Amino acid sequence: MKALYLWLDLATIFFPLVLSFDKKVAYFRQWKFVFAAGLIVGIPFLVWDYYFTHARVWGFNPNYLTGIYITNLPIEEVLFFVVVPFSCVFIYACVKAYFEKIKFRKLNKIFYVFIFSYLFFILIFGYHGAYSQFVIATSLLTLLVIWRLRNQLHFLPISFLISIIPFMLVNSVLTGGLTTEPIVWYDDQERTPFRIFTIPAEDILYSFTLLGLNISIFELTKKIFKK
Repeated sequence: MKALYLWLDLATIFFPLVLSFDKKVAYFRQWKFVFAAGLIVGIPFLVWDYYFTHARVWGFNPNYLTGIYITNLPIEEVLFFVVVPFSCVFIYACVKAYFEKIKFRKLNKIFYVFIFSYLFFILIFGYHGAYSQFVIATSLLTLLVIWRLRNQLHFLPISFLISIIPFMLVNSVLTGGLTTEPIVWYDDQERTPFRIFTIPAEDILYSFTLLGLNISIFELTKKIFKK
């Protein structure tokens, strides 16, 4: 199906966009902070994407694309770094609005132990792969930043756990869960041998890094503009 990746992008952003006008969340009032964070985080992710695509660590199946490219990246992949942060920060904003009196202290402690253990797992089994090495380095740096800011970001862990559900659905389609060939393919030599269904095990840390940095900078920009 041509443009399947584009349809996935549109499906990802549809409900967060429509529900942005919910009175309790009022997400639309925070869009400028969301897009500022998305731009700051998205640029290094796109540079990473460019070099890994060039090195064929991963790539894109033209059978599921519109055929429009920006350098070596399909437009759908560039849009991914708009719609996914927008949708993930929307989940975070909803959690803050609807569960503002809950601190999630025990859950948060378990979450950080899990992320560190998962990172160690990828380190053991994927130390030789470029994707594994890079995701270990970036997620470790992200974990250190978030741990330092954990008292200001105590809704981040539960938001990440909720976001895992749509993440698994979309990513399973991207990696060939419903199609004869994957939309996004990976070089098996550059990652761990483990997958969650069709999804490379590293993608959990990749998602944590993307969401964690977007939420951290989202909160930082809000604080700066409110001064």
